[in-house]
Amino acid sequence: MNQQEKQPQKDRDAPTTTEKKTFSEKLADFISMHRMLIIGIGVAVVVAIAAVGVYTVVSGNIASASGRAMDLADQKFQTWSQETDEQKKADAEKSLIADLDSIAKKWPRTLAAQRALLKKSTILSQKKDYAEAEKTALDAFARNKKSYVAPVALQLAAVAAEEAGNTDTAIAHYTALTKDYLKTSPVVPSALFNLGRLQEDKKDYKAALASYNQLVSSFGGSEWALLAKNRVIYLKAQGLAE
Repeated sequence: MNQQEKQPQKDRDAPTTTEKKTFSEKLADFISMHRMLIIGIGVAVVVAIAAVGVYTVVSGNIASASGRAMDLADQKFQTWSQETDEQKKADAEKSLIADLDSIAKKWPRTLAAQRALLKKSTILSQKKDYAEAEKTALDAFARNKKSYVAPVALQLAAVAAEEAGNTDTAIAHYTALTKDYLKTSPVVPSALFNLGRLQEDKKDYKAALASYNQLVSSFGGSEWALLAKNRVIYLKAQGLAE
């Protein structure tokens, strides 16, 4: 009888269960440790998609004064984000904020105004002024709730609220986003995952499971859905959700 035959059946089966549990635990630890990375990926994807839409709108109406002004502000934003000298960065930021405020005030109901407010919200978040970042993002959202950047604004507001420690408010923003823009916005998959993640943090496992399942059923082919599937497995394995 060889060594494998001598080994009890239950012992030979044990590694499979252990590996699955270890993977689930590692995934939970990864999500906990890299929360901002997960949030950032979602926001980065949305910003990239938004940029494509912006190009289409602006190129179709190149004479638009608000569009041209926002293009220049975008260039200033890039310069500001890449500046390493603290004093130069501070001066560039002051000028950029002034331009963004001017666009939002001069053309209040335009797409350019919403884009300007989103840029300002991003700057405020980077400065850790989360209360103002959330307020500014919600201002952008309220300007035109039917525009393609409206859900992006809700996403930024949710991130700012979470960073400020206002989990319930962040959940409310994500809930509104996933409910009202489920079939129209590319930000929804990441929003659903982050919604489930926050619901887990509050130990509302039933709600978290519902968010993850909705993500899997509505966006089964996305990478966010793969993460959600593993969270569902983990929650059920731990007896935290039916």
